[in-house]
Amino acid sequence: MIYIMGTIAAGKTSLAKILANDLQAPVYYEDVENNGLILNMLEKFYSSGEKSRKSNGVILQIAFLAFRYQQLRQAITQQNAVMDSSLESDFVMASQLHDHGEIGEEDFNVYVTLSQEMQANVNGIPWNGLPDLVIYLKIDSDHAINEIQKRGREMESTKREPGLTDYYHRVHHAYEKWANGYPPTLLLTIDREKYDYVNNQKDQEIVLDLIETKLKDIGKLSPKSLEKIKQSRK
Repeated sequence: MIYIMGTIAAGKTSLAKILANDLQAPVYYEDVENNGLILNMLEKFYSSGEKSRKSNGVILQIAFLAFRYQQLRQAITQQNAVMDSSLESDFVMASQLHDHGEIGEEDFNVYVTLSQEMQANVNGIPWNGLPDLVIYLKIDSDHAINEIQKRGREMESTKREPGLTDYYHRVHHAYEKWANGYPPTLLLTIDREKYDYVNNQKDQEIVLDLIETKLKDIGKLSPKSLEKIKQSRK
């Protein structure tokens, strides 16, 4: 499996779509807009700043956990499945809410127990239940906030709720801290300030080459398959 990690609006879904298409691999999206239950919870979560994060944070994170677990149970049966979010990403989000007092200690302990049980339940069947490669999208915090506003979700608007700016910076910091502590041999960092793989074809091909060469190096893509993929882009 391939996890794509990064702060809100770092470009995870866009890269997941591009990469899965290039690899001809299955892809799993967070897809908030088409998940009515989670969308409704997110709207409540964002509705009143810190107050609504405290009252809705833990149930939202548990809902994400259940949704992700369902995806993971499918993804572990498919080689090189691409996921634009993961149990790992969910844990980063839940942890930063806990660190800022927006998820209480007892609730967080329940969340951690559920997360660990879900991960343990898929370990070893059949691809180990763990990612073969984790891609981290490193992006400037202000750039990410601008991307959030560009996608036009009213609930995420900093004009509607100016305090969200601090929250977005906080989430960005949480992902940076996570990435800095992740084993570098298992992490491929893509600099979003350097590569615009959404709007620039050359950048897109460079990023795909970086990822697929890494997959070859760790034995998840044969040299022959890599060459075939590159030829198919021409």
